[in-house]
Amino acid sequence: MSNSEPLDTDLDNVEEPNEHESWDDFWAEVQRKEAAERTGPPTQTIRGVEVRVPHDLPLLFERKVDQLKDASDEAAFAELVAELFGVDVLDAWIDAGMTGREFEVVLAWGMANGKGRTMSFREAYELIQKRNNNQGKAPASSTRKSARSGGSGRSSKRTSGASTASRRKR
Repeated sequence: MSNSEPLDTDLDNVEEPNEHESWDDFWAEVQRKEAAERTGPPTQTIRGVEVRVPHDLPLLFERKVDQLKDASDEAAFAELVAELFGVDVLDAWIDAGMTGREFEVVLAWGMANGKGRTMSFREAYELIQKRNNNQGKAPASSTRKSARSGGSGRSSKRTSGASTASRRKR
């Protein structure tokens, strides 16, 4: 063992250079570095329309999606699609004949990528297939119904305390 001096573990004495004035400055730098690493925003062609692959969606987007799940406001919905894929993309897809089923798959793909989870078109398709198949099925019953027990799935109960045996003497 050497007789070197112990390491200074007092973190209060360690000076850290303040590289950024604020969170916003720091995050802007992170985004610039990430953008510089990419050779340009990745794109995909969907129904003849070139769209950017969504990435790093703001939390506000999630909130808007949750608010519109059961709504029928087409303008607000189109605004969300514009945030995800770009302005006028929805109209271009509609004009190109995109079906509702295709649209579900594209949305699943876009939202997954926008949340930072790389997802292929096939994975998005399989996810939608699984979801749609599960929505159409009624929950399975854990007991078998019996006609003898009145269809409740329980054993029969005696209806009276009296014997049902024949009273004839032999």
